[in-house]
Amino acid sequence: MASLCEDEVFHIFSWLPAKSVCKLKSICNSFLDFSGETLFCMQQAQNMMLKDDTCFIVQPDTIQRYNDRIEIHPLPQEELSSGVPKNFLTFLGKSARILASSNGLVLCRSTTKSPVELFICNPVSQTWLPIPTPTGVHETPDADINLFFECINKDLDFDDYRVFLIDKPPEWSSYLDLKVYFPKEGVWQAMERSFFIGSRSMRLEMPVYLHSSLHFISNSFDYIDRGSRYFRPYIMAYNFESGQSRMFRLPNDARKGSNHESCDMGIFEWGKVRSLEHSICLVRYMKFVFTIWVLVDYESNLWRKILKIRLKAMGLKEEDPRVQGFTIMNGDCLIFATKKNVYGFDLSGKNSWRLREICEHEWETRVCFTSYSNTLRPCGTGASTFPDYVMASAYLSEDNTTSALFTSAYPSKAL
Repeated sequence: MASLCEDEVFHIFSWLPAKSVCKLKSICNSFLDFSGETLFCMQQAQNMMLKDDTCFIVQPDTIQRYNDRIEIHPLPQEELSSGVPKNFLTFLGKSARILASSNGLVLCRSTTKSPVELFICNPVSQTWLPIPTPTGVHETPDADINLFFECINKDLDFDDYRVFLIDKPPEWSSYLDLKVYFPKEGVWQAMERSFFIGSRSMRLEMPVYLHSSLHFISNSFDYIDRGSRYFRPYIMAYNFESGQSRMFRLPNDARKGSNHESCDMGIFEWGKVRSLEHSICLVRYMKFVFTIWVLVDYESNLWRKILKIRLKAMGLKEEDPRVQGFTIMNGDCLIFATKKNVYGFDLSGKNSWRLREICEHEWETRVCFTSYSNTLRPCGTGASTFPDYVMASAYLSEDNTTSALFTSAYPSKAL
């Protein structure tokens, strides 16, 4: 180490997860002075984009004021990569809900009291940045907010990210309005063309961004006439460059029996963003069986089945298990929750483990998962560090104290 020049140390350490950098800095602070510099933080975040995400966030799939918990857990064999202070998670659990995550940043909404506020934070550095809240979101504290968040990280620009808002009308409609937030200008811009979704409602809580388009899967309830092209569930995509909506048919064997009450389907990213295999995967859980397909040809809508397996064949020992949520991470790991535990199932066959219990959970309802990467990425221009007194108050507050601290310390403006 002593024989290395600072540029070499900079390069080597920029490939470490944020937790390791923070630990090494605490041991040898003077040796890692550059670790707090913006250039190093952005380089480390950019390098992490070339690797798999190492953690996941788990929380109830709806706002629950009686259980103030947000948890971050490492994936199997990534136990050294979590690195998020517990006091910060406690603070988030008492004041916010995580909506999305990208390259180490998480997009959140306040939950303590109206008006709703949106903000971006880095759990490792305990920094945050409020973003303007559209009027419709600002005035609906208990409603679902459908936001998608993506860090681009182009040319090491920490203001280079995008937030997409799906604006649902008060009454059901085949058209949804979309808005995009541009951080450099600090404004939301409405898309000229609406998103046509067909005759079914979309599951807006599980977007997949691919080929400049947002993709959503529809619900599968049996309420469409059999002669309609929307009789079976499908995927709809909105292209932000052309403003066009496109429908993707699901595989025939995935559509059969999809209206059964035990059927649960979701779409997720498959593979890394920069890889040739980056695509969409479809996961169906029905009658104790997981089945997974991958979209292998985007233009021709061609799918390939890669897995069909019963829970018992996975090695699950629980009696009468009830799956309460699932996701795919990094294209090779199925994460799912039963009534008590969260499991990881290796899809690649390259690891020594196949099924592994990751953690327990205590939520009675369904849970949702958000993929997370451990980075030092800055939140953007004007970001602040969470003051200790704010977090201390959050632990003790049982009314709207936390919300008041949010508003007084970092006011946001509604559009």
